[in-house]
Amino acid sequence: MKTLVVSKSIVRISVLSLVFASIGSIFIARQDLDLREQFAKPLHSETVVPPSSKPPMTQESINMALEMFDIQIPKNADKPTLDMKLEDRGLTTLNGWGKKLEVTVGPAAFTSWAVLGSTLAHELEIHCNQNFAVIRLKDMIGMDGTNGAEREAYMHELSNSERFHLKDGDQASIRSTMEFFYPTQGKSGSFSARK
Repeated sequence: MKTLVVSKSIVRISVLSLVFASIGSIFIARQDLDLREQFAKPLHSETVVPPSSKPPMTQESINMALEMFDIQIPKNADKPTLDMKLEDRGLTTLNGWGKKLEVTVGPAAFTSWAVLGSTLAHELEIHCNQNFAVIRLKDMIGMDGTNGAEREAYMHELSNSERFHLKDGDQASIRSTMEFFYPTQGKSGSFSARK
């Protein structure tokens, strides 16, 4: 009798594992399709030449950069705010399910208007449109979760370098940051975490 009970338990666990794996595969495939649709859309058509001066380290500069580069705040995010203690250029945080994403901008983003705009696009146009649950799930099963999400955001900055008027040095810095902290590790064909 114990063998029969153990066998039923193993069968149930196997069936549940298959069901969850199938649902997860469908969910991840949907994310990949959404990514392809997102990048099929045209890039911004208007060119803005940002001031050559360094932006003041203020909330007003963040607001001006949003307008200058036509960066929209997604419905799932709050307006980005200045965080003088943040060591990175930007950070997108989910503080609980059902809450809006919090986007903060640190002093490192204020080296130029171009870098400030690029940072805001990195956070608002990419990270706010990624699915944090999928990223975490992919990390847990050994796939390219966080690395893939970050590389996607940095590649967005690089592919929009003309839009922001990023200098060669800025582009090189973005590229080296991406390669150092988020290497490809020889992975290809990974799914997107985009919603």
